[in-house]
Amino acid sequence: MSSAPTQSHIPPRKVVVFGGDGFIGSHLVDTLVAGGHDVSVFARFRNNASKNLTHLAGRFRMLPGDFSHRDSVAAALEGQEAAYHCITASNPVLGWDNPYGEIDHELRNAVQFFDLCTQQGVRKVVYASSGGTVYGPGCPVDENAVPRPYNPYGICRLAAEHFLDYFRARNGLAADVYRIGNVFGPRQPLHASQGVIAVWMGHILEGKTLQVFGDETTLRDYVYAEDAAELMTFSLRDLASSGTYNVGSGQGTSILRLLDMFRAVVDKPFDYTIQPRRPSDNPCAILPSGKLLGLCPEFRFQDLQETLRRTWEHLKANAPTND
Repeated sequence: MSSAPTQSHIPPRKVVVFGGDGFIGSHLVDTLVAGGHDVSVFARFRNNASKNLTHLAGRFRMLPGDFSHRDSVAAALEGQEAAYHCITASNPVLGWDNPYGEIDHELRNAVQFFDLCTQQGVRKVVYASSGGTVYGPGCPVDENAVPRPYNPYGICRLAAEHFLDYFRARNGLAADVYRIGNVFGPRQPLHASQGVIAVWMGHILEGKTLQVFGDETTLRDYVYAEDAAELMTFSLRDLASSGTYNVGSGQGTSILRLLDMFRAVVDKPFDYTIQPRRPSDNPCAILPSGKLLGLCPEFRFQDLQETLRRTWEHLKANAPTND
């Protein structure tokens, strides 16, 4: 666990997490439940079953629904003090080839969500944005940098942040935005088009060759999901405040250095090929979190190589078998 008792200053809140059965959202639910909050989770919950929260059965409220369905979202927001937006069906790779999808679905659903929060009397929205795509080229970048996204995914994330400013000015809705680095850890999908650590580990488990896109100048700020979730609970300290915060270690790790770390922590041989960086990829994304860490001075990010090892052991232990 993170060494930071970030929630020690937070009174119990009534909170709903949209996308709380997903990767980042489920880690956030873990942290909120451990902090004694009254937690509801809005997700599809196919067949009324959770895929990532079975270990918390009975400790949170399940709210099955479709995020695009206005009435379902409104009902889930009723009576909530704070609402976390951790739900998406896209990523930078998918968004690169489908800008209209980003506008029609991701951005439209986000704006509808913010609007419904104001109508249902939610005091604060917490929005999980993308540190790797919102800023665009340039590195490292703090919250004072002028965002210049060029990927449709990042463009629409930034537009959603601006819509939060609109609802704050028009309706007084408090909102925190977290521009998160490259999150990894247990429960991350192994067969997605984004999330290099999980994708590589999935390929290793299946005996496939790793595709390494980039070189020593391709830098990322890798953040363990448990750490990101812990920091995002900061928003519950004050439901009237608003802010924009980076969630990153401030340390850049090249794609080739990450490959070296895999050799150190993965106890299974694997092959790889190195290819040029893809056009959809930001060359460099390093996100110093000085603003947020100044407010949470007790917090320490966990060691990258150790958390890679922990992630590998979890994925290996939980990988499906052919038996």
